[in-house]
Amino acid sequence: MNRNRLAWVALLATVGAALLSGVEPAAAADLSFATTCIPPAGVGLGTVHGTSIADLTSSSSSPKVGDTVTVTWTTVKAASNNPGIIDLQPNTVKPSGTITVGGAQSGSVSVSGPMTNPAIPKNSPMVISAMTGTLKLTKAGQVTLSPAAYTITVLGTDTKCTADSPKVGLTLTVAAGSGSSSGGSTASSSPSSTTSTTGSTSTTGSTSTTGGSSSSSSSSGSTGSSSTGDLASTGGDSGTFQALGLLGGSILLVGAAVFVLTPWRRLRRSR
Repeated sequence: MNRNRLAWVALLATVGAALLSGVEPAAAADLSFATTCIPPAGVGLGTVHGTSIADLTSSSSSPKVGDTVTVTWTTVKAASNNPGIIDLQPNTVKPSGTITVGGAQSGSVSVSGPMTNPAIPKNSPMVISAMTGTLKLTKAGQVTLSPAAYTITVLGTDTKCTADSPKVGLTLTVAAGSGSSSGGSTASSSPSSTTSTTGSTSTTGSTSTTGGSSSSSSSSGSTGSSSTGDLASTGGDSGTFQALGLLGGSILLVGAAVFVLTPWRRLRRSR
């Protein structure tokens, strides 16, 4: 009987962990967008026209007005390679960038990443660390996030890249929050800073940093602007489905616990 109870307890723990892990960060499919990059002056390189591939995620899949979410920009592919000038050593590339906020809320988010990269040989793809920033949500409805620009800083030089036609990379469905009031809304973001070592060389595929904007409180009414361009994914799971899942899981756990703790042998003997 003790072994059976231990087995049931292990099963209940597994089910409970599965239910609790049901809340995931909001994510969208990888976004490809045409990009124009301007290398540093004086290095003999011309303007580069390429394609960037980025992935935007949010720390919350079902945010509400008043929440502050962390937005992460992961560069899957930079617009161009490391040019054939020098091999870049590990931990010498620092990215920063700007994400445009649209839909129910307007503004921008400044993001930046650490100076963390492997060795990057000449004429090989650039490797850029993930960039993060914070956004305070002030309006209910559909809030869109679009990669706008990024800068790659290497050895004291900046290569600035700008999206030719920014596309929506992530859409957050923001629920009305308590205590929100009417007013304009802009996105708040954590400022990004760039650090560099001395030297001179250039890299292509990088970012243009802009400062974040301040946030103000918003009405709890819902304004919804659909995402533009061909970008497809939305970031938020339905809170209703999560609640139903948690309710069903709770009923399952209670029923299983009653079954485990009921003294079946004693009941049989009493009969």
